[in-house]
Amino acid sequence: MSAPTITFNGTIPQQYDDYLGPFLFEPYALDLADRIDYAPVTNVLELACGTGRLTNLLLERLPSSAQLTATDLNPDMMAVARKRTLAPNVTWAVVDISAIPYEDNQFDLIASQFGFMFVPDKLKALTEIHRVLAPGGKLIFNTWGAIQDNTAWAIVNKVLHAFLGGNPVPQHLGPFSMADAQVVLQALTEAGFHHVNATSVKKTGLAETAAIAAQGFIQGLPFATAIQEKDPSLLPKIQAAVEQEFSAQLGNHPLRTPLHALVFEASK
Repeated sequence: MSAPTITFNGTIPQQYDDYLGPFLFEPYALDLADRIDYAPVTNVLELACGTGRLTNLLLERLPSSAQLTATDLNPDMMAVARKRTLAPNVTWAVVDISAIPYEDNQFDLIASQFGFMFVPDKLKALTEIHRVLAPGGKLIFNTWGAIQDNTAWAIVNKVLHAFLGGNPVPQHLGPFSMADAQVVLQALTEAGFHHVNATSVKKTGLAETAAIAAQGFIQGLPFATAIQEKDPSLLPKIQAAVEQEFSAQLGNHPLRTPLHALVFEASK
């Protein structure tokens, strides 16, 4: 099976935000936002802002004089994010994390939620981030921990293998490609960062129903594009199978699933 490009476009971003946002991403956006010391911050860069859940929380907490540049590689994701806020101190830009189009030493805080895992050359991206971060500036981001600690993800992976013979998303670019904290800490050090640390954060994902969670996973992620390209008739079948497994293993009305992420912090 050929590996698809990892893109969040078309109907995927709105499904991602509506069905996965409250379930998977809002709890960890709150966790990241609450870890930041906003008092000294004047110029912030958010990378891979997605549909803007962390963006909104940053804007609520930043001093009114601070400026936030929110960026993503996928314009359709940012289109959803831009509907969330009319804040005057945010600008939006399409940015590739591996080639950041800003001057050296420009930002005193760089933040990102669940975005770095999809970057092909992670060390190059971290080196670029180090370049645009001001001396003394802080970097904070999160990634998913091991898939076996994220039961809903593991169920989806098993169903995809059953229907497709494998996961259509290449694993070196997948959600769990930065699940080894020691590897990420070493990359941060190689990129020039200091005071690097990782924190394990476990939460419980809560979805109103198994059907809502299944729709989010299958139609709100790049799985949808890969399945459509292979055989569109498989999409409802895979979604129904995921819903059935979710209901059997995680419950329904509501669905509860363990979640595990890693938070990385570093300084320049």
